[in-house]
Amino acid sequence: MRTTNSNPREQSMRESRETREPRETRPPREDTLPAEEAAMRVPPRNRWQILLIEYELLDGYWAQLQQRIWMSGLFLVGMSMLGIAFVAVTLKSGLQETLDMIILVGGVASLLTLAWWLLLRRMFAAERVAEYRKNEIERELGMRSTLYLTFLRQSRLFGARRGSSSARQLAEGDQELESGLQALDDSPQGRTLLPRFMAERLVWNLVPLLIVAAWAGLYIMKG
Repeated sequence: MRTTNSNPREQSMRESRETREPRETRPPREDTLPAEEAAMRVPPRNRWQILLIEYELLDGYWAQLQQRIWMSGLFLVGMSMLGIAFVAVTLKSGLQETLDMIILVGGVASLLTLAWWLLLRRMFAAERVAEYRKNEIERELGMRSTLYLTFLRQSRLFGARRGSSSARQLAEGDQELESGLQALDDSPQGRTLLPRFMAERLVWNLVPLLIVAAWAGLYIMKG
């Protein structure tokens, strides 16, 4: 009888000792972590989903910047040409009032064009950052589209020798990607007519100079 009675007592004492073990030996619960630390611990199997979401957000932001650049640039060019044509047709030549009006209107238009050019540089800087991050995500996920477009924009400005160096730099040690970029450089799709003069950023940067030159030419003609 004593033996049978001691077994439940020993079992209860053993359970009580296990429940009194120090908390340091137990693994920390996830809900006890700080909120920021818990949010930053992304499981590896879900990392590609987060990168795809970031890639879609960057792609939408890049497209929005492109739309802003083109819409604002076309509006500026259209209004400038309309103003130059109106002043050239309505004002008579050889009058001081005509020259004063050209100085006033042309000066304001030139200042607005300069302000647009400064904003344009900021938009191009944000576009380059978005493109750089998209290239990083594409390297990690094995995608190629933005990397190919970046390579074409860089290699066409410097020729074949620079294209090989640009392919090596963009690949960052990935031999498969480097060979794909070099194959694109050698293909007919990688070659364009007058590539140096067809860069989008170069064309938009020339627009303010052409508008200011047009107002200066109008002033000389009306003088």
